[in-house]
Amino acid sequence: MSTVIRALRLVSSQGREYWWTAIIAFGLSLPLYLTTLPASYVGGTISLKALAFLDVKLTAFAVLLSALVAALAPLMVYLLREGRKSAKASATGGVLIGVFAPMLCCSPLLPLTTGAVATVLPALGGTVGIQVQYFIATYQTELLLLAAGLLALALYQNARRVLQGAHCRV
Repeated sequence: MSTVIRALRLVSSQGREYWWTAIIAFGLSLPLYLTTLPASYVGGTISLKALAFLDVKLTAFAVLLSALVAALAPLMVYLLREGRKSAKASATGGVLIGVFAPMLCCSPLLPLTTGAVATVLPALGGTVGIQVQYFIATYQTELLLLAAGLLALALYQNARRVLQGAHCRV
Protein backbone atom coordinates (compact mmCIF):
# COMPACT_ATOMS: atom_id res chain seq x y z
CA MET A 1 0.00 0.00 0.00
CA SER A 2 2.84 2.39 0.76
CA THR A 3 4.22 1.74 -2.73
CA VAL A 4 0.97 2.90 -4.30
CA ILE A 5 0.73 5.98 -2.07
CA ARG A 6 4.33 7.01 -2.75
CA ALA A 7 3.84 6.56 -6.50
CA LEU A 8 0.61 8.57 -6.48
CA ARG A 9 2.35 11.36 -4.53
CA LEU A 10 5.25 11.39 -6.97
CA VAL A 11 2.98 11.49 -10.01
CA SER A 12 0.66 14.13 -8.56
CA SER A 13 3.65 16.35 -7.77
CA GLN A 14 4.56 16.39 -11.48
CA GLY A 15 1.60 18.52 -12.51
CA ARG A 16 -2.10 19.17 -12.36
CA GLU A 17 -2.80 17.19 -15.50
CA TYR A 18 -2.40 13.98 -13.51
CA TRP A 19 -5.04 15.11 -11.01
CA TRP A 20 -7.33 15.93 -13.91
CA THR A 21 -6.65 12.53 -15.43
CA ALA A 22 -7.79 10.87 -12.20
CA ILE A 23 -10.86 13.08 -11.89
CA ILE A 24 -11.90 12.48 -15.49
CA ALA A 25 -11.28 8.73 -15.20
CA PHE A 26 -13.46 8.58 -12.09
CA GLY A 27 -16.12 10.78 -13.69
CA LEU A 28 -16.30 8.53 -16.75
CA SER A 29 -16.03 5.15 -15.06
CA LEU A 30 -18.52 5.72 -12.23
CA PRO A 31 -21.56 6.26 -14.49
CA LEU A 32 -20.38 3.35 -16.65
CA TYR A 33 -20.22 1.00 -13.67
CA LEU A 34 -23.43 2.35 -12.13
CA THR A 35 -25.35 1.54 -15.31
CA THR A 36 -23.65 -1.76 -16.20
CA LEU A 37 -23.41 -3.53 -12.84
CA PRO A 38 -27.21 -3.86 -12.42
CA ALA A 39 -27.52 -5.06 -16.04
CA SER A 40 -28.25 -8.58 -14.85
CA TYR A 41 -31.51 -7.26 -13.33
CA VAL A 42 -32.67 -5.56 -16.55
CA GLY A 43 -31.91 -8.27 -19.11
CA GLY A 44 -28.39 -7.13 -19.91
CA THR A 45 -29.50 -3.69 -21.03
CA ILE A 46 -27.27 -0.73 -20.28
CA SER A 47 -29.42 2.28 -19.62
CA LEU A 48 -30.38 4.77 -16.95
CA LYS A 49 -33.28 2.45 -16.07
CA ALA A 50 -30.69 0.16 -14.48
CA LEU A 51 -30.07 2.80 -11.79
CA ALA A 52 -33.38 1.85 -10.19
CA PHE A 53 -31.98 -1.62 -9.51
CA LEU A 54 -28.81 -0.46 -7.73
CA ASP A 55 -28.36 -1.80 -4.24
CA VAL A 56 -25.69 -1.11 -1.64
CA LYS A 57 -23.43 -3.93 -2.88
CA LEU A 58 -23.49 -2.86 -6.53
CA THR A 59 -23.04 0.80 -5.62
CA ALA A 60 -20.04 -0.08 -3.43
CA PHE A 61 -18.52 -2.13 -6.27
CA ALA A 62 -19.13 0.73 -8.72
CA VAL A 63 -17.36 3.21 -6.44
CA LEU A 64 -14.51 0.77 -5.69
CA LEU A 65 -13.88 -0.12 -9.32
CA SER A 66 -14.10 3.55 -10.37
CA ALA A 67 -11.68 4.60 -7.63
CA LEU A 68 -9.20 1.93 -8.73
CA VAL A 69 -9.49 3.04 -12.37
CA ALA A 70 -9.07 6.68 -11.29
CA ALA A 71 -5.93 5.87 -9.31
CA LEU A 72 -4.56 3.72 -12.11
CA ALA A 73 -5.06 6.18 -14.98
CA PRO A 74 -2.54 8.87 -13.90
CA LEU A 75 0.11 6.24 -13.20
CA MET A 76 -0.31 4.77 -16.68
CA VAL A 77 -0.21 8.22 -18.32
CA TYR A 78 2.92 9.09 -16.34
CA LEU A 79 4.65 5.87 -17.35
CA LEU A 80 3.79 6.39 -21.00
CA ARG A 81 5.10 9.97 -20.90
CA GLU A 82 8.31 8.75 -19.32
CA GLY A 83 8.76 6.21 -22.10
CA ARG A 84 8.21 3.16 -19.92
CA LYS A 85 5.81 0.28 -20.23
CA SER A 86 2.76 0.12 -18.02
CA ALA A 87 0.93 -2.97 -16.81
CA LYS A 88 -2.09 -2.90 -19.09
CA ALA A 89 -3.14 -6.56 -19.15
CA SER A 90 -4.39 -6.80 -15.57
CA ALA A 91 -6.04 -3.38 -15.81
CA THR A 92 -7.83 -4.38 -19.00
CA GLY A 93 -8.92 -7.66 -17.46
CA GLY A 94 -10.32 -5.90 -14.42
CA VAL A 95 -12.28 -3.40 -16.46
CA LEU A 96 -13.61 -6.02 -18.88
CA ILE A 97 -14.74 -8.40 -16.13
CA GLY A 98 -16.39 -5.55 -14.23
CA VAL A 99 -18.29 -4.36 -17.29
CA PHE A 100 -19.12 -7.57 -19.16
CA ALA A 101 -19.93 -10.01 -16.35
CA PRO A 102 -23.28 -8.37 -15.46
CA MET A 103 -24.19 -7.90 -19.13
CA LEU A 104 -23.56 -11.55 -20.03
CA CYS A 105 -25.63 -12.85 -17.15
CA CYS A 106 -29.12 -12.25 -18.47
CA SER A 107 -28.72 -10.74 -21.91
CA PRO A 108 -29.38 -12.57 -25.18
CA LEU A 109 -25.77 -11.85 -26.24
CA LEU A 110 -24.31 -15.10 -24.93
CA PRO A 111 -26.99 -17.46 -26.36
CA LEU A 112 -26.75 -15.67 -29.73
CA THR A 113 -22.97 -16.04 -29.75
CA THR A 114 -23.22 -19.69 -28.74
CA GLY A 115 -25.82 -20.26 -31.45
CA ALA A 116 -23.55 -18.66 -34.04
CA VAL A 117 -20.65 -20.85 -32.98
CA ALA A 118 -22.93 -23.92 -32.97
CA THR A 119 -23.77 -23.35 -36.63
CA VAL A 120 -20.10 -23.90 -37.44
CA LEU A 121 -19.31 -26.44 -34.71
CA PRO A 122 -22.58 -28.26 -33.81
CA ALA A 123 -20.96 -30.09 -30.88
CA LEU A 124 -20.63 -26.78 -29.01
CA GLY A 125 -24.37 -26.08 -29.16
CA GLY A 126 -26.90 -27.11 -26.59
CA THR A 127 -26.82 -25.60 -23.13
CA VAL A 128 -23.30 -24.15 -23.06
CA GLY A 129 -24.61 -20.57 -23.15
CA ILE A 130 -27.13 -21.26 -20.41
CA GLN A 131 -24.45 -22.86 -18.23
CA VAL A 132 -22.17 -19.83 -18.65
CA GLN A 133 -25.05 -17.47 -17.85
CA TYR A 134 -25.88 -19.52 -14.76
CA PHE A 135 -22.24 -19.38 -13.65
CA ILE A 136 -22.07 -15.60 -14.12
CA ALA A 137 -25.38 -15.04 -12.32
CA THR A 138 -24.38 -17.31 -9.45
CA TYR A 139 -20.87 -15.94 -8.98
CA GLN A 140 -21.35 -12.27 -9.94
CA THR A 141 -19.99 -11.03 -6.60
CA GLU A 142 -16.90 -13.19 -6.91
CA LEU A 143 -16.35 -12.02 -10.48
CA LEU A 144 -16.59 -8.39 -9.36
CA LEU A 145 -14.09 -9.13 -6.58
CA LEU A 146 -11.81 -10.65 -9.22
CA ALA A 147 -12.17 -7.48 -11.31
CA ALA A 148 -11.27 -5.34 -8.29
CA GLY A 149 -8.32 -7.61 -7.56
CA LEU A 150 -7.01 -7.32 -11.12
CA LEU A 151 -7.31 -3.53 -11.00
CA ALA A 152 -5.53 -3.47 -7.63
CA LEU A 153 -2.78 -5.69 -9.05
CA ALA A 154 -2.38 -3.36 -12.04
CA LEU A 155 -2.28 -0.39 -9.66
CA TYR A 156 0.51 -2.00 -7.63
CA GLN A 157 2.47 -3.06 -10.73
CA ASN A 158 2.31 0.42 -12.22
CA ALA A 159 3.14 2.08 -8.91
CA ARG A 160 6.23 -0.12 -8.61
CA ARG A 161 7.29 0.86 -12.14
CA VAL A 162 6.81 4.55 -11.37
CA LEU A 163 9.10 4.27 -8.36
CA GLN A 164 11.82 2.40 -10.27
CA GLY A 165 13.12 5.64 -11.72
CA ALA A 166 13.13 7.61 -14.92
CA HIS A 167 14.23 6.39 -18.32
CA CYS A 168 13.86 8.38 -21.51
CA ARG A 169 11.22 11.12 -21.56
CA VAL A 170 8.77 11.13 -24.48
